[in-house]
Parts: sequence; structure tokens; C-alpha cells
Amino acid sequence: MRSARAIRRALLRGIGVALVAVGVGFLASAGWILLAEAYSNLFASLIMGGIFLGLGLIFLGVASSSKDRREDIMAEAAAAHDPAAPPSRSNMSPLAEAFIIGLNAAHAARGRR
Repeated sequence: MRSARAIRRALLRGIGVALVAVGVGFLASAGWILLAEAYSNLFASLIMGGIFLGLGLIFLGVASSSKDRREDIMAEAAAAHDPAAPPSRSNMSPLAEAFIIGLNAAHAARGRR
């Protein structure tokens, strides 16, 4: 599942980079031609370049959305959490530790039903 998301993100980034490159090419050539010929109908090239650049930035934004990252982090945290595991050693008294271990075990037992 994570590999499918990674492939999707890589594909969207690749498309975004390609569209940004095309957009920059159109904008550069149109800007040069516009300056060389001084205000002819080459504004269409500028508009096309802006469209490609905008589409490329949209694809890059979709590819780097944080929603997928949050889902991955939540899935890893859920897989790593074991409610029956004793807490790490700290400055707690042994009685408090035993109480917490019992609570975790009871919580884990209820979740299995």
C-alpha cells in the first residue's frame, strides 16, 4: 500500500517537473520573442507557458500533500503500539507501575473480544 502511494507520488512529481519545464521553455521563448518584436500576438505563447507552469505546480502540490504522510505515520504508530507492553522504566514507584501494567492488560483484553 505504501509502495503504491510512493509510485503515485513519484509519477505526479515527474509529470509536474515535465510540465514546469515545458512552461519555463514557453515563457522564456515567448518573453524573448516578445521583447524582440515588441508587442505582437505572442501573448498567446506567454499564456500557454503560464498554463503549463500552473499545471506543473498543481501536480507538484498534489504529489507532496501531507495527507498521505499523516496516514503513513498513523499506521506505523498503530502497528508499533502494544497496550499490554509494560511502560518504560521511570521514576515511578513499583506500586504505580504495577497498576499501570494492570490497566494496560485489562484494556488489551477488552479489545480482543
